[in-house]
Parts: sequence; C-alpha cells; structure tokens
Amino acid sequence: MQVFKAFFKILYRNKTSLIMYTVIYLVITVITMHTMQEEGEIGFSEVSLDVGVENQDEGNLGNALVEYLENCHQIQKVPKEKEDLQDAMYYEEVDYVLVIPKNFTEKFELGETEGVLEGTTVPRSSSAYLVENKIESFLNIAAMYRSAGFETEEAAQKAASDMEESGNVEFLGKDGSQQLPGGFYFFQYLPYVFVVMMILGLGVAMKEFQEKNLAARNKCSAMSFFKQNGQIFLGCMVYMMMVYLVFMVMACGSVGDYMMSLQGVLSAANALIFMFCSLSVAWFAAQFAYNAAILSIMSNVFGLAFSFLGGVFVSLELMGERGQQMAKFVPSYWYVMANREIQKMTSFSEAKELFPFFLMVLVFTLAFFSLGLLVNRMRVKSR
Repeated sequence: MQVFKAFFKILYRNKTSLIMYTVIYLVITVITMHTMQEEGEIGFSEVSLDVGVENQDEGNLGNALVEYLENCHQIQKVPKEKEDLQDAMYYEEVDYVLVIPKNFTEKFELGETEGVLEGTTVPRSSSAYLVENKIESFLNIAAMYRSAGFETEEAAQKAASDMEESGNVEFLGKDGSQQLPGGFYFFQYLPYVFVVMMILGLGVAMKEFQEKNLAARNKCSAMSFFKQNGQIFLGCMVYMMMVYLVFMVMACGSVGDYMMSLQGVLSAANALIFMFCSLSVAWFAAQFAYNAAILSIMSNVFGLAFSFLGGVFVSLELMGERGQQMAKFVPSYWYVMANREIQKMTSFSEAKELFPFFLMVLVFTLAFFSLGLLVNRMRVKSR
C-alpha cells in the first residue's frame, strides 16, 4: 500500500488549508442559522425620532399636541441660536424641529389648520413625513371631535386616546411556508465547501502523481499500473468519506434534532450524492492545473461559480427567469432544489420525488469524470 500511504502524506502536507475551510464553514453556517432564525422572530415597532419642539401657543391645543408627541417621539429642547440649531440638525442630534405659534389654538377653532405649524428637517430626510403624518392625523381627529360639538381640550384628549390604538402586524413567510429549520441552512451551503475541499485535497494529490518524472518512475516500478491507480482511487474514496463524515458529525453537533428527522436523513443522502460530484469535479480540475497554486484558484472558481449560479449563495427567486434557466447547467442547482423539496416531505414514501434531482447530479458526475478522462488521455498521448 505504498501508493496509498504516499497519497495521504501529500494530503497531510495540505492539512492547514483544509482545516481552515472546515472551521470557516462551520463559523459562517452557525452564524447564518442563528441570523435566519432571529429574522423570523422579529416583530414590528414604530420609529421614535428626536423632535425639537418650541411651543408658543397660548391655548390648550399646543400643550395637548406636545403631550401626544412625547408618547411616540423623544422631545428635545430647541437651541435658541440659529447656528446651534443648524449644528444639531447637521449632526442628527435632532431629526425634526416643530414651532407651534401663539395663536395656534385660536386658528384651529376657526378651522384653519394648513400652514399654521412650522416644521424644519434635514433635506431629503424621511423624518419630516413621519412626524408630520402623526401631527396631521392628530389634528384631523381632533377637528372631527370639534365639529361634533366637543370643546377643544376634550377633543384633543379624545384624539390622543384614539391615536394610541395600534394595529396587529403579522409577517408572512415566503409562499406562505413555515420558517425553515436550521438544518436547511447547514446543508444549503455544503456544495461550496465540498467542491473547494475536494479540489484542494484530491486535486493536489492527484496532480503530484501526474507529475512527469514521478509518473515515469512509477511506470518502471514493479507495481502494475492497475494496482497503482487502484490505490489512488481507494485513497480518494477514503478521503471523500472522511470529509463527508466530518461534516455529518458537525451537523449532528449543530442541528442534532434535525439530523434525527426524515429531513435530516434525506439531506445527508443529498449531500453524499453531491460529494461524488465534487470528487468528479476535482478530477476534472486536476487535468488543467500545473501546480498547487493554480488548483487553489480553480477551487474558488468552481466553488463560487457553482454557488452563485446554482442558487447556493443567491436565492433562485432573485435570479430572474433567465438566471434560473442558466442555473440548470450547474450541478449545485439540482442539489439546492432537492434541499428545498426535502423540507416539504412528511414520509419516506415521498422520497421518490427526489430521484430526478439525484439523477441530474449523477449525470453531472459522469460528465465531469468523462471530460477529465478525455483530457488526461489527450495529454498522455501528446507527451
């Protein structure tokens, strides 16, 4: 088993980069799972702004308006000097400045509401709309009570009471579906790290054995060509299963409940099938690289291309119709589609619906292996 041992010695020399990608993936995945779950629990709350108010009104309505604004915004003192006021607004210490004139209550009782209040805000800021909308709603409701025969003070109190009523805000999930479990996000991003680790690990090892001088010496050895390649193939399969098991153990540690469910078993099967595809991609990439540095670049090229085009990093809904059509030409698309379908299943009898996705990934596996074999034969003949 000399070739088999040499294969793993080469892998051991590249252990740093392999461990680095494993740790990075684990950290990013855990953060993503927690972030997605927290977003699903976010509630709705109104925006509270810093509002500067200068109340010059001699009647009761001005005080009532200030009291109402205190319940929904932070009331600040208005600087007396114009330069201080400009500085406060420039540095966003105050979002909006409201000046209530002396005859505000009197004009309101006469039915004059438009153009009575003076508001100042930062240009192109949405703060003006938020505050003015509150003020306008308050005054409109107070005017309704006033027209119904209520005194100004009582009308203002009833308006403030009515404005305290709030609606119930509910957030809808995509397509009315439930919040996706953490296991979905763990398996969603596996295609990238699988492709990268296969190319960085197996690609470098296979490239070493394809080096011209080493290949010539191996041909002269007593070990047959079939036996040499058999041990290399065995090394590839052992390494592939080691990487796969490491990530399955990570999955059990981070989303253990999910892994014990139907979705967890099917997700593990989906990941195993894509792992074979990643192995085939590594074999294909190794035929074009002259050294380890080029393989490192190719690992990110294939990994990122599959991830962005296949819907791993970017949701397929955001890609448009043409983008989704193009995504079908990369194996990660079919992996992602299978990962989505798995979340909808309730029994193993429904697993047959995943077979078309699994079959497409296996077709890509055979295609990359055949192309790599063709390139390898052409390179051997050209020597």
